[in-house]
Amino acid sequence: MRINAVYVLAACLFLTAITVVKVRHQHRLAYVDFQAQKKQHDFLVDEWGQLLTEENLWSFPHRIEKDARAQLAMKKPGSEDIVYLDLDSPVESAENPLALQEGQ
Repeated sequence: MRINAVYVLAACLFLTAITVVKVRHQHRLAYVDFQAQKKQHDFLVDEWGQLLTEENLWSFPHRIEKDARAQLAMKKPGSEDIVYLDLDSPVESAENPLALQEGQ
């Protein structure tokens, strides 16, 4: 009876030791994965900061105007090119279809 108890205790000790080794190994693998994810996170945070800086650089008004002039041949309209519309009172002309309908 006493020898059976020793064998049972030895088997329990062996299983416990194997379990501890397995759990420590899993912990190490999880920690390595965590470090890789943390490194990826840091890289993405840095890239996000660079993209925000680039977006701010491209959105400066003087940069937009410079690119519009250079790439799209856009220019500021002259005073003769600007037309103001009064939306409260309709314009009576042939170009205004509402004026033609009301006059009929």
